[in-house]
Amino acid sequence: MGRTPVRLKEVVYTLSPFEQTVLEGLWRDLPKKIHKKVSENWLDVGVFLVLPTYATIWYANDYKEKEKQHHRF
Repeated sequence: MGRTPVRLKEVVYTLSPFEQTVLEGLWRDLPKKIHKKVSENWLDVGVFLVLPTYATIWYANDYKEKEKQHHRF
């Protein structure tokens, strides 16, 4: 059971400190990307983003209004 040694190779990635466009691809066409994601998943966006946001705002406004009217009853 003699084992033969295997040389491992190492890959090193480096980035120049003078490189200014590291995240350029992330922000390129951002509105177009967001529109595509929303149009493809409009039901999920409505159910899990718009509806909870609206419900939270409605609840907070209703709570503040009841707090203002509390002294009248």
